[in-house]
Amino acid sequence: MGPLRCDIVERLRKAPMFISFVLIANIARSGATSETRIEQMQIYQYDNYEECRHTYSDFVYCSTKAHLTPSLDSALWDEIMNYSTHPRHFDRRTIEVGACVQRCRPSFDSAIHNVSAELQRCIERKMWSQYELNSTIEIMRCIYADETLTETSTGIGVAEIGFLCFALGAIVLAIFASWSDNPQQGCTADKKIANTGNLLQCFSLARNLPKLIERETNLRHLDGIRALTMLIILLTHSTIPLIRMPLKNANDLEAQFSQPWFPVAMAGNTYTVQIFFVIGGLLLAVNTLEQFKHRDNVGLAYFLDRVKIRLIRILPLYLFVILFHASWYPRLYEGPIGDRFKDHCTTNWWTNVVFLNNYINASEPCIQFAWYLGADFQLYLLGTALMIVMRIPKLFKPTLVCMLLGAFLGPMIVIYRYHLDATVMMILRYVLQEIRTLPYYLRVYIPFETNAGNYFFGMLAGIAYSRLKDNPSATSILKLNYLLPISAAFFLAMNGLTMLLPSDHLSQPSIGLALFGTMLKSGWGIFPSVLLLYIAFEKRPAWLVAALQHPILLVASKLSYSIYLIQYAIVYTVYKHITYPLVYNSFTILLFTAAIVNITFCVAFLLHIFIELPFNLFLKQIMGKPKAKV
Repeated sequence: MGPLRCDIVERLRKAPMFISFVLIANIARSGATSETRIEQMQIYQYDNYEECRHTYSDFVYCSTKAHLTPSLDSALWDEIMNYSTHPRHFDRRTIEVGACVQRCRPSFDSAIHNVSAELQRCIERKMWSQYELNSTIEIMRCIYADETLTETSTGIGVAEIGFLCFALGAIVLAIFASWSDNPQQGCTADKKIANTGNLLQCFSLARNLPKLIERETNLRHLDGIRALTMLIILLTHSTIPLIRMPLKNANDLEAQFSQPWFPVAMAGNTYTVQIFFVIGGLLLAVNTLEQFKHRDNVGLAYFLDRVKIRLIRILPLYLFVILFHASWYPRLYEGPIGDRFKDHCTTNWWTNVVFLNNYINASEPCIQFAWYLGADFQLYLLGTALMIVMRIPKLFKPTLVCMLLGAFLGPMIVIYRYHLDATVMMILRYVLQEIRTLPYYLRVYIPFETNAGNYFFGMLAGIAYSRLKDNPSATSILKLNYLLPISAAFFLAMNGLTMLLPSDHLSQPSIGLALFGTMLKSGWGIFPSVLLLYIAFEKRPAWLVAALQHPILLVASKLSYSIYLIQYAIVYTVYKHITYPLVYNSFTILLFTAAIVNITFCVAFLLHIFIELPFNLFLKQIMGKPKAKV
């Protein structure tokens, strides 16, 4: 027991009762005050960028990190150290500062003075006045007045001109085709068109707009599920960047991380995209088995035909968006905060074109969200090959067994082999860097082999649907009335157990965490697969089936591919315009989400009408009529 504590005890023993209460209250208040002081530390301190830019004609504005240096004589430093080691706390040892250099020294001239030295002196004084701690600085970026004057006058290159020609050409084609449209002729996927005049009608708005409400006769509920899944992903992507934005009340965000429900929300954010893999596998199996009925021979020619049709479907719009990101996206407005959202399409665009962006330069991707397209295309190739193999009766069951084993063993082996967490953990020292550099993201989240399991579950559901779709006893044959509640309970249990996961990365590999990680991921494939089959066969509950087939969801489903591709540019373009720390609250979340969702849907609609749909129809015609509809 130290001398200070002994003194306190002695004073309490001798003091009257009411004085003892006062002393105890003061001691408790002292501890609470020190904790509150750390929580309320402003870890983002930005001068007003717009004021600096307009006040000083030769302004210099720098974003820096001030690293507080250890001090053995500072009680505050010990408290900062203890607080910052918590995995869900921001690191209070580093303060992010946006400094208008002229505010520190009005006579500052960047042509004469050293920017780094002036910033060091300015920020050192600021940190000492606040915390009585020394600091060192790390300059992240400096914006000079002459840069803002010349950045808009930079010469336009070949990529920029190519994008403008692509965009303007598509608009002109649509306008001219709509004006010269002949209702007696048309561009459809089922007709062989031989002359240029009829090919032009592929771009007619009068013909393409009604296609937004056309639907297939089977599995109509998939439109609604696809649309709702895409909306959830868009809403999630709209709010995630707030974690990496400068905030005035970072302690409120920390409090949210500490909520018991937060790991469950993190699991939902991580695995919602798995529903797309399930739907993709289901549709692949259903369409392939339907095509097999009309073919005697299925081999390499069939496989290449499927690949050709797949590329016609996804490449035109994909190339258009990649070209935008490689040309005009880097030229969009970027304030002192926006440089933390970087895209790498100017150098790594080719990894997307060959659909290997989830493996090559995955930590520096072109269009980060496009990893899904690479994984999905790879799974499409594998799934098509497996469907061809399963056409051989002797290989059907062995292939199914291999698919099931791969579904469960794939993620588990990878998690254990590379000593990864069971799922994406909210460990701020990792997340604040760049989530695309996380080991779990690179090893489990984006590779095709760790996502193959849920694609396989979708394929198995598609095979079951194709074989039993005309059988009135399909529900009882598949035991769906039992499988549905069991799979739902398994799904809820796996997600609920995320609340018991360790809050930090373990020092040693754990077979238990590896097993839980693969079961959690599989739950997001098994339950949706069973649910899709139940809705397809039972058409219950009736209100849900009717809602999933609503025309609004049908239109949103048709736009889902365009939405997925363009959302990255919209989300980060909005955040790149922010020049000041935000307040983290419901209003901020609602404001950014509403803006991003509305802009994304508008842009996606234009892309679908002017690029995606007309070029798909056009390429199908000039490359020959497909042998079977996909």
